Amino acid sequence: MELINLPRLRNKQLQTLAEDTIRICQPLTEVQPALLKVKATLDRFKLGMIKGQVSATEKVSLDRVRDRLVSGFIHDLKAEFYFPHSDEDKKTLTEVNQIIKKHGSSIVRLPQNEETAAIDNLLFELKQLNQSVFEGNGLSRWLPLIEDANAAYKNAAGEFVDEKAGAALVMSASMVAMELTVSLENLYTLLFAHAKVSDNESIHSAYSKIEEIVSALN
Repeated sequence: MELINLPRLRNKQLQTLAEDTIRICQPLTEVQPALLKVKATLDRFKLGMIKGQVSATEKVSLDRVRDRLVSGFIHDLKAEFYFPHSDEDKKTLTEVNQIIKKHGSSIVRLPQNEETAAIDNLLFELKQLNQSVFEGNGLSRWLPLIEDANAAYKNAAGEFVDEKAGAALVMSASMVAMELTVSLENLYTLLFAHAKVSDNESIHSAYSKIEEIVSALN
């Protein structure tokens, strides 16, 4: 029997190990203070895991929204070239099309961060054009929707963190992982010390079970 040293674990592995440890050590009165510390830290860790999953899901959903809006705008723009516009409006529409090509006609296929920047730049340049061409057809309805969708995505991606500095945010699982690891190692040290000086079979059995679990993670 040796003192358990935890290897570097992924978050899901760490969560499973902590849950197994709590289940195994629950009946042992000798280690309850250290076990309570593990439980409390695990609760915060799991909240962080949930937050990360929700953020990721939200980002995917918001990315799809802005993809649909950008695609809709580009399709509407193509349709406008079939309408008998004035020469001045045709010129502006051509400029719009050139701006889109410059930032990527397949803008929705860009990596998410690049797409965010491309949409920002696209909107900025479109605002420099003669706005009458947008107001005279359905193109104008797309721009505020695209701008809002891109802002919503950036918000979910954490690019507005500074504006939310005063908000009560749940710590991410990664930030709590080290604390959870330390609380587990402290529990194992205490359990090891009891196993060395005690003939209590429950303590020896619990330590052996945890050793097997950790060994399988190496």
